[in-house]
Amino acid sequence: MEKIIVIPQSELENLIQNSVRKIFNEQTVKPKESVNEVFSLEQASQYLNLAKQTIYGFTSKRKIPFIKKGKKLYFKLCDLEQWLETGRKKSKSEILDELSNKGK
Repeated sequence: MEKIIVIPQSELENLIQNSVRKIFNEQTVKPKESVNEVFSLEQASQYLNLAKQTIYGFTSKRKIPFIKKGKKLYFKLCDLEQWLETGRKKSKSEILDELSNKGK
């Protein structure tokens, strides 16, 4: 027969939150090998959620980092992530934080 354990609600909430964080962190931590993972055009298209033609246009204009071997295009995951980050716009709170930190 299993024991019934009674704990306060706040302790139960903390336990659940910590469990969810642990699972989330385990799933989002990338092994070192995946950082150097190389994508085909199709995989890059899926990862970026962009049409292949759009990616072809970006490569011809040199707007996206790529590797070309023969007639094939390849994309390093770390390069794609860095490229995505260059388009990141700051939130209002981040801008306000920067401004308040400059005054100090």
